[in-house]
Amino acid sequence: MDSFSNMVEEFINYLQNERRYSENTIKAYNKDLSVFSNWLSTNVEKVQLIYNEDKVIDFKIDFNSIDHHLIRRFINFLNRTNYKKKTLSRKIATLKSFFKLLNRQELIETNPMVHIISPKLEKSLPKFMYEYQIESLMKAPDLNTPIGLRDRAIMEVLYASGIRVGELVSIKLKDIDLDLGTINVIGKGNKERIVPIGSFAIEAVKNYYESGFLEDKGEYLFYGVRGKRLGDRSVRTLLDSYIKKVSTTLNISPHTFRHSFATHLLERGSDLRVVQTFLGHESLSTTQIYTHITKNQLKKTYDNAHPRAKKKD
Repeated sequence: MDSFSNMVEEFINYLQNERRYSENTIKAYNKDLSVFSNWLSTNVEKVQLIYNEDKVIDFKIDFNSIDHHLIRRFINFLNRTNYKKKTLSRKIATLKSFFKLLNRQELIETNPMVHIISPKLEKSLPKFMYEYQIESLMKAPDLNTPIGLRDRAIMEVLYASGIRVGELVSIKLKDIDLDLGTINVIGKGNKERIVPIGSFAIEAVKNYYESGFLEDKGEYLFYGVRGKRLGDRSVRTLLDSYIKKVSTTLNISPHTFRHSFATHLLERGSDLRVVQTFLGHESLSTTQIYTHITKNQLKKTYDNAHPRAKKKD
């Protein structure tokens, strides 16, 4: 029998080295398998517990003994724990990937996950900002300070390119070409793509360069006041501070810039496949959700403007 933690470690290495998954995705998968591991160790009789003094630190199990009935018992446990549908669906997806690898390596005879159907998720429309809201947000940083110039550059680049916040904080100085107005981005699965940025973003980055904030910092584009590269959470925190300055009702995240980027491009007639390329989506269906937003906006505009759109009470 194999140690469960050893198999999880091998799976995580596979995600990192072969699939090139992001750090956040790997953390989520690790967390999901930890929940499954804890449940197995206390709910399955055919496990061999491994102790360190009086504490259980791992266990061995015959993975062929894990069938679809056992998986369904685990899913029932998750349902009783009141996980949201989206979280439950991700945990099932994690197990599907895990057992698929075990099956491919011939460590199990049959894959128990082939009989498991993931719950259907309701697709919610992405939140986006109107252009006037973006204008207000762009004016919030104090451009008389290096920090303000940095933050303005962050917001301009997010909106101009539609990149993810994880991609933003990974931009190196060598990746950005201000003469051409392009950024070389490393996206999901370690895939590279080139995204354009417009004149407002180019000017904002130039002003940030000229502030001297980047002196003696390093190879990345965005740093914190202590000289360390900015992380995802730091970007969210600084954005929250500006949102509070301009609105008490605006509820957005760094990802809202990405949604706004795609929505505004489509509203102005951009081709869906071009937007797909900019966003780095593998599937066109992922990008198509933004067409629903623009259709809803068109219908709302029609209802409000056309004299015979709605009957008056």
